Amino acid sequence: MLINSGTSRSIVLHGNIHDLFFVEESEEEDYIPLLPFLTHSWDVPGFLLIVYELNGPLRFLRQTDREKLEKAFYAWRGHTESSQRKTTSLFTLPNRPEHSNPKADKSLDSSDGLFEQYLNDAIGSPTLAFELLRQFCLISRTRDVHGEKLLSEKLLIIIEATDMLLPEGEIRSLNLADRHRISIVQDWISDSDFMKATDTVVFIAESKSLINSRIMRLPQVVDVEIQSPQVEERRHFISWFNRTQKPAEKELNLWGSQSQLAVLTAGLSIQALRQLLVSACYSGEKLRPDNVIEKVSEFIQTQLGEDVVEFKKPAHTLKDIVGNQKLIGFLRTQIIPRLTSTGKDSISGLSVCGPIGSGKTFIFEGLAGELDIPVLVLKNIRSMWFGQTDVIFERLRRLLMALVNVLIFVDEADTQFGDVGRDAHATERRLTGKIQAMMSDPQLRGNITWLLMTARIYNLSPDLRREGRVGDIVIPVLDPTGEDRETFLRWTLSNVFSGEIPDESFKLLLSLTEGYSAASFASLRADLEAAKNRNGKLSVDEIVDVISDRILPNIGPIRQYQTLQAFLNCTRKSLLPGDYSPEVRDSWLKQIAQLEAIGVRG
Repeated sequence: MLINSGTSRSIVLHGNIHDLFFVEESEEEDYIPLLPFLTHSWDVPGFLLIVYELNGPLRFLRQTDREKLEKAFYAWRGHTESSQRKTTSLFTLPNRPEHSNPKADKSLDSSDGLFEQYLNDAIGSPTLAFELLRQFCLISRTRDVHGEKLLSEKLLIIIEATDMLLPEGEIRSLNLADRHRISIVQDWISDSDFMKATDTVVFIAESKSLINSRIMRLPQVVDVEIQSPQVEERRHFISWFNRTQKPAEKELNLWGSQSQLAVLTAGLSIQALRQLLVSACYSGEKLRPDNVIEKVSEFIQTQLGEDVVEFKKPAHTLKDIVGNQKLIGFLRTQIIPRLTSTGKDSISGLSVCGPIGSGKTFIFEGLAGELDIPVLVLKNIRSMWFGQTDVIFERLRRLLMALVNVLIFVDEADTQFGDVGRDAHATERRLTGKIQAMMSDPQLRGNITWLLMTARIYNLSPDLRREGRVGDIVIPVLDPTGEDRETFLRWTLSNVFSGEIPDESFKLLLSLTEGYSAASFASLRADLEAAKNRNGKLSVDEIVDVISDRILPNIGPIRQYQTLQAFLNCTRKSLLPGDYSPEVRDSWLKQIAQLEAIGVRG
């Protein structure tokens, strides 16, 4: 539509450019790479297609197209011959240091003037190729003395690997050849005659951020993103693959239906999906969910980097969570229905806070396990901000748009996200803003849920905590009290003491474990296991000895500060201990101020 309507004559195709695309011609169907797909799709009457690949020749779709352009070229030369004698040739190029081949260094005006010679000189000379393509567009819109166009067809030029030919960077830091090509393209697509004509140039690059900003900032340049395959596209490929397998080859053996496989492979490209299916057919073994998840995880980490993302499927569920009965009930009745909804009641994300060691990550991984959905863990996000930042972000967004029903975990969220203030680095500020916008993107709502977990909710940017992102629901995970603490203690003792513990002994153990967090009980359980391995089943006195010998880390005031901040930021009264009132809230603020006065800030 962009080409036919004339909306833009300069188009950048970016995104999932290395994938396979479906073509159907009469009775033959196939999945082919992008460039053959484009040449097949754009092989229509009235267009003359030229493809330029890095270090390759200028390719014409048909020999007749080449002949038509050659004829127009010689007609144009004859038409402009007299004027070219008086002025510098339109084909004159400055010296090109990128070439070591003397033949390639020969400028067009010093050649013998043959069309074939110009095409040969352009091989291995991107700068010369760009100038030649620009001149082809000039020829295309030139008319003869009778007012007829020298070339009746519209030119459609496809340039591959544009990110290598027009690299991003400060102009002064680029080499002369790069600067020259950027100048040629800028003049070419900014020419008002070119913009009003009918020729089109299509640049291909994985990321628009890799193309020089002098080109991408031009208002006439329109970028078109090729998205990762959605579930229907993956389902179609699976069906096509299974249908087109040769009789001699082993059939695809699935644990379930093709539709189930299409859903579970969310995030895979068609290329990666094909590898998975080919491998399954070759082995002859049944393709199981675990194999699929492993492939998805491997692909995602390859695309984004292992230090940026981790893909996992939790093995435990909410049934495996010890204590926290009020929170578990809230998750079952209030959160799960909204996580599984795709309607207006779905949520874009939530925040999870509470003191360090309270079990936040384990509980919410259990939530994902309960829903039987994968978890995408974003880690070391800020480490990517000063490398190929925008490229990785584009890949991340493209991945998220293809995923279905996934939880995104950001642990230690207060340290993962940057600032958006004036003092923040420009790259950090830009990408933080993009992630915030992605959290409130209506296209992702219902498919992607963000879980930001932190013990320091007060350090999380207000822009992230606002409603519509992860501020709708802020859930505190607190230390066990009352029945929950008794449940934790019984769980701690379950493997080292047989039988019922007398009430008096149990009360003693409760008093000895006063102030224990979930992590403290887990640590005590490990100590008791070690003692049991040395001595066999433990008596109550031996258990008391182990507990009495333990000293909790000196982080009590910090954990108290974090607990008070969790109270203060919680958005549901039902999750708070005791009755809530403005007076109670004021008391929290006073306690926080007292702790800050003695230097405690969590």
